[in-house]
Amino acid sequence: MQTMDDPLHRAFDFVHDFLPPGTLTTLQTYLLNPSSPLHNLRRSLTALAAEMLSLLTPLLDYLAAFLSNSPTIVAATATLLIAVLILQILSIVKRIMLFWTRLAFRLMFYAVIGVAASIVWQRGVERTIRDAVVVGSQVGGWMAGVVSVWWEEYQRAQAAQAQAQQSRGAYGGYGGHRQARQR
Repeated sequence: MQTMDDPLHRAFDFVHDFLPPGTLTTLQTYLLNPSSPLHNLRRSLTALAAEMLSLLTPLLDYLAAFLSNSPTIVAATATLLIAVLILQILSIVKRIMLFWTRLAFRLMFYAVIGVAASIVWQRGVERTIRDAVVVGSQVGGWMAGVVSVWWEEYQRAQAAQAQAQQSRGAYGGYGGHRQARQR
């Protein structure tokens, strides 16, 4: 077995009270065994990392020397990384907002359908249709009033614009330059 300094031993000490005794013994047998697949993988990854470190050390030394000689590249890269990070955070916030907004509108849609079904159930189909026609005619009358007010305002704005164009043409544009030239 391994020494008690191994992180797995310490982890098992923490979960000793939570796991049943059979499960803890099985985990200790398979995970703490030096020939277990977990330990074989750990040994392989450690050897690979040591080999890669020996290969990458000259490159990392060259990169560190290059970056220490050109601080503007480091500042530009840091600024670019911060900008990308901010854009990613904003993208996540946008997706979260879209999700909750879409969910709220779907819930409102289904709530309206539920309320409409409840109204039809309680009042009957004929009475509900009659009430819907009355409400529709009132809404139509209100919309007709809104359209007529809008149309009157549109006509008034068109008349004011036409009058302003005529008055600018009579005086020669800005400041009456045509009249000044005629004198």
